[in-house]
Amino acid sequence: MSTVWFNRFLAIGFLSGIAMLPVLWIQRGDEFEHIRLAALIGLDAGQFLTVPITLAVGAWKASPWNKRPRPTAPGFVLGGITFAFGALIMTQAIAAIRWLDGRPPGVGDPDGETGAALQAVPSGGVTLLAGAAILINRAIAAKRSRKVVVPVLTDR
Repeated sequence: MSTVWFNRFLAIGFLSGIAMLPVLWIQRGDEFEHIRLAALIGLDAGQFLTVPITLAVGAWKASPWNKRPRPTAPGFVLGGITFAFGALIMTQAIAAIRWLDGRPPGVGDPDGETGAALQAVPSGGVTLLAGAAILINRAIAAKRSRKVVVPVLTDR
């Protein structure tokens, strides 16, 4: 699979994990920290389902029997949204871990909840890296597509 397709569908898979939040919502309390933890756990479970599906679709799209032209690099918007989403997930996961490990512990089973929040940190990190890769690839593609001719200055 080409890196263009891989980056595009990886980002779409990570962002699509949000769609599973209403289905996978498990909340134990009414405070903001409980809502944050429930959202992180639902997002992790959603990404566990959506990322393999979107990568399989991407592999099918990039296959030789698919007669589509080579795609352009994903845009700055997809890269920027994916980068910002990854940074948001990482910061919220770290805040949830600090809350869970604080005194008194945030929930009844802090070890299990901490493990679930710990999974969100690498998920956000990979999402952040995927967004950065999309931004870098797009910047390189934009630079290559420009035919800039610099006129030579001569003394007259």
